[in-house]
Amino acid sequence: MSVHSFILLDTHLKLPDIMAPILSACAFILSLGAFIFTVFMQSKERTRNIRQTLSSSLSELAGINVAVSQLIKDEKESSPQLARIIKNYNSQRGTMVSAADFLINQNDKFITGADYQLMAMTYDDLEDIPKAEEYWLKAIDHAAGPPQQHIFQRDYATFLFNNNQDKKGREFFERSLRVQLSNTDDEHRYLADTYVTWASLERNFGNDQEFERLVTEAYSECKKIKHRRKNAEMCRLVDELTKAQ
Repeated sequence: MSVHSFILLDTHLKLPDIMAPILSACAFILSLGAFIFTVFMQSKERTRNIRQTLSSSLSELAGINVAVSQLIKDEKESSPQLARIIKNYNSQRGTMVSAADFLINQNDKFITGADYQLMAMTYDDLEDIPKAEEYWLKAIDHAAGPPQQHIFQRDYATFLFNNNQDKKGREFFERSLRVQLSNTDDEHRYLADTYVTWASLERNFGNDQEFERLVTEAYSECKKIKHRRKNAEMCRLVDELTKAQ
């Protein structure tokens, strides 16, 4: 076919013949865009539902943890009835924490440090030491800022002391105190509370000299608290520790 013949043939093409493939392509692009948007929205909704389910489970776990702690505090002395109640609570917690553990491991991108902290505390209460340690380390890795980093490392150090890992516990207490905190009353309270916690543990391990040093540090932090009520509350906590010797 000559070039002249092709041009003649081309001039006979009608507008609908030209537009049909263009419209078809546009329809395909729109359809693809709608599909991608639908998938995105479904994924977002799925993530929201999982987070909501996990938040509900963790909230219930926290409530049971508080109830058990309050029960032990109120009863003061152990009894067969108290043991049965706590055993029932622990069975409930065990089921819930296993479900939460599964959700967290499948969806770790939107889990917070506070979520990991609660899991660690619950596993510790249930005496699952390996899982508790796993979650304490995750909590430290996902701390939202310096204050949370300090608190998580301090609480992990306490966990280590309570499991006869006092040397490693001291390392994490030191780490927690090296975290750069702001010069605010609340953060001086954190530091004072850390010294009180550490001092109490050292006394339990028979380290009286270290206990005295840490109490002195606690009083030093108390003096930096400017708010009178907060200062009095924290100093009273240190006083109670020294009187309990």
